[in-house]
Amino acid sequence: MFAYKPASVLWLFFALCLLFIQGCDDMEDRNQPVGGGDSGESGTEEIYILCEGLFNLNNSSLAHHSFRNNTTTTDYFRQINRRGLGDTANDMAIYGDRLYIVVNVSSQIEVIDLLTGVSVGQVPLFTDNGSSRQPRNIAFEGRKAYVCSYDGTVARIDTASLAVEAYLSVGRNPDGICVQNGKLYVSNSGGLDASTTGVDRTVSVIDIPTFTETRRIEVGPNPGPIRADEYGYVYVAIRGEQIEKGEYQLVQIDAQTDVVTQVYEEKVLNFAINDQLAYLSYTLSGTQESGTKVVNLHTGQIVRESFVTDGTRIHTPFSIQVNPFNGNIYLTDAYDYQVTGDVLCFNPQGELQFRIDNVGLNPNGVVFSDRSSQSGGGSGSEADTNPAYAQKVWEYVPAPGQFINTTTSAYREGYTCEEVLEYATERLQSRSLLSLGGFGGYVVVGFDHTVPNVPGEYDLKIYGNAYYNMYVSGTGALAGSSEPGIVWVSKDTNGNGLPDDEWYELAGSEYDAPEVIRGYEITYYRPDPANADVYWTDNQGGEGYIYRNSAHLQDTYYPLWIEADEITFRGDRLPDNGINEGTNGTDNWVSYCFPWGYADNHPNSTELCQFNIDWAVDSQGNPVQLDGIDFVRIYTAVNQQMGWTGEVSTEIQTVEDLHY
Repeated sequence: MFAYKPASVLWLFFALCLLFIQGCDDMEDRNQPVGGGDSGESGTEEIYILCEGLFNLNNSSLAHHSFRNNTTTTDYFRQINRRGLGDTANDMAIYGDRLYIVVNVSSQIEVIDLLTGVSVGQVPLFTDNGSSRQPRNIAFEGRKAYVCSYDGTVARIDTASLAVEAYLSVGRNPDGICVQNGKLYVSNSGGLDASTTGVDRTVSVIDIPTFTETRRIEVGPNPGPIRADEYGYVYVAIRGEQIEKGEYQLVQIDAQTDVVTQVYEEKVLNFAINDQLAYLSYTLSGTQESGTKVVNLHTGQIVRESFVTDGTRIHTPFSIQVNPFNGNIYLTDAYDYQVTGDVLCFNPQGELQFRIDNVGLNPNGVVFSDRSSQSGGGSGSEADTNPAYAQKVWEYVPAPGQFINTTTSAYREGYTCEEVLEYATERLQSRSLLSLGGFGGYVVVGFDHTVPNVPGEYDLKIYGNAYYNMYVSGTGALAGSSEPGIVWVSKDTNGNGLPDDEWYELAGSEYDAPEVIRGYEITYYRPDPANADVYWTDNQGGEGYIYRNSAHLQDTYYPLWIEADEITFRGDRLPDNGINEGTNGTDNWVSYCFPWGYADNHPNSTELCQFNIDWAVDSQGNPVQLDGIDFVRIYTAVNQQMGWTGEVSTEIQTVEDLHY
């Protein structure tokens, strides 16, 4: 079998190997971003990082990072608006096409147009005698913004006019606010005058239509951050009479009955919720003690005593957020509160994906946008319809896996096959992630034009979510989150606009490897009960399971929109590329990248995720000369379970015509 191996690809592969070997000893260098500078995030165009600065120093700032351009602007607001953000910014949120920032000591809400970064207005929050209300946090419902302030009030603001419509008195020094079940929940801390009066212990419940307080729920001393989940509950962090003593709890409130239904005895100063999991962080004031933890809110069990599993050090966890577009976890590190801090992104398994260093003083929050601002490379609508990218998902049949029956598999409750296809096309056009599940799961995408085969040049780029994590074994092989998918292409020879012509594999670096199993066939069986592990058998006499894990707790890993009780896939199986590098009985799974020619194998920022149509071969392995292609098929090509990290599953964002 002949396969074209471009010299530039092989040279780049080994050069990157050397680069990461040399960089291993610099893991603690804050100026060295993990992943060789690649910080692509699936489904996410930009993030905004709020840095509160220091109290009374008027040095709050807003940082902006574009994943499209891989650029960070550390004082974004000042550069665009030619003025500072204000004193001690505490909270921010995106609502509609605007970013709202709560500036506590300056006592105002700064409202910014997302497209341009330009301030469109400020909402001052002062009492009648001109004193500061000290706004703290913000929530939204029905085109209204609700802001809780330390003066004991909640303000209702019309988001169209930016006018304050009313104030409502609640408890002492409210510190957090959220919306659940058509109501506002406000945590009353009492923290500012605790030395004379003691802390507050309540959460106020506010009926939104009437804007009246209907109840105060006793929850425990000094309630702080408060969050709503998707199951009708509200959670509030209880910090005790004295925060430095670490007398913490996480309290659950049923929003139907407005009573406390569960108390978790866990250290928590801040937390984020994703589905059934809570990610907790804390730092004890005046001590060196800090930590992170993962708790299953439905069972009350600790999933991991430490969220971070790869040894990455977080000096002073200051905030924690979940990226809603892909489930990654963001932690900010404030160090000693006197130097610029960092943002670190982890996958749900607690492995560092990348970091953005020196973003500003005391970074206290991150928000995520799936649209590009003008400073981030153009508007999202232009990207959605850009004909350089594949425009339609023709087929989407994922194998079972830990991301199936979530938005990452284009599924929402009750969706039919047709609705899944429509949603998958939406995600492809917005460059959000699609998971293909275990071995054989596949997607077929199409262009609205023929992608030409230009001799000697790359023709296609396939975007995935692979990254380098700098784990390097003694062999010097480049390692990361490689989950390789084999790529096939087809030309619309019969001219009917459908992907029903002959398909050809783009032969990658392993095509002739003796470890590759040709004609591998695997069958997955619907589990009974639904939440059991998914059993499979293959045509090699093997059997096994797609195992459930604690990070993904949906009802089943078997695609709910597929009616058949068995799903069979056939293709070439690549050799296992995951190795457990753990020592002394610990698990530390690392995925080693194949040199070239596979989807989701190398980061999007490298040449190694580009493809040449000249690599095409027929079913007998003979080279095929195609003058262009119209359709691309990608399937997960490794069948491996990597311990607690789960099965290997190829993920893609989009496919690009490099000549358009």
